[in-house]
Amino acid sequence: MEDYRHRPRKNTPHLVKVLMADTGRMVGRVVDITADGMMIVTKDKIVVGKTYEFRIILPVMVHHRTDITLEAKAIWKNSDDNPVFSKCGFKFVNLPGEEGFLLEDVMHKLNLVG
Repeated sequence: MEDYRHRPRKNTPHLVKVLMADTGRMVGRVVDITADGMMIVTKDKIVVGKTYEFRIILPVMVHHRTDITLEAKAIWKNSDDNPVFSKCGFKFVNLPGEEGFLLEDVMHKLNLVG
């Protein structure tokens, strides 16, 4: 598998929920994240190549915000150790400047940036 990352990923010990932006339904949780993308664990049927709009619930408030809404394209999908779940890698698409800065700030506050 080719590695698409441009920045090292850091595992998060925090529970970071990923929801569908339009319905608020929980999709899964973030396993690791960078300003470029993330890996989540999910029970959902994620389609590689499809772009999704997610709302990520932040474990800490940053700039009076508790969530970030962004588009992410599914790049890869693998089985998890638990067969009920899948691990999926996403690349952020058209991340607005404000959301990107917010995400970077959260990563720094949680010591997720090396």
